Amino acid sequence: MSKLVIVLLAISISINLLVAGMVVGQRLDGVRPLGRVNVVRGDANPNNNTRPGPYDLFVKNAPEQVLPFLKDAIAAHQDLSQVQLQQLRDARREAVQQLKAQPFDAGAANAAFARVRGLIAEIQQNVHETALGAYARAYGQTPPSVNPDKPQ
Repeated sequence: MSKLVIVLLAISISINLLVAGMVVGQRLDGVRPLGRVNVVRGDANPNNNTRPGPYDLFVKNAPEQVLPFLKDAIAAHQDLSQVQLQQLRDARREAVQQLKAQPFDAGAANAAFARVRGLIAEIQQNVHETALGAYARAYGQTPPSVNPDKPQ
């Protein structure tokens, strides 16, 4: 395997671990997304070092009439979020195991990191669908249809 491929693989792995670590780290700080709603909106402390959560963008910009819908939507999806985050933790462990495997199998490592990327994308999509659906319901609109290719 050429040095360029190894360097590119290392860079890709590093980026994936960084993103996955941020998502998992936020979850492991002991604050569930619903618990963050009031903190994000009411915290005027500029020295607050709280890591951003997946719903923070939506909560910070939500008009008051949207907040109850957003809180309900976040609460309704917390169990699924916990399952997905456990799957992500497991996938990251598998990816690390593939990096340590002797002999090293680039194909297996690539597949493991593809799974990590896929799970991150799935979590992100669920966050967006949940929040946008809450906004739509708050304004009396039908939430956008879920991607038909996405497994339910």
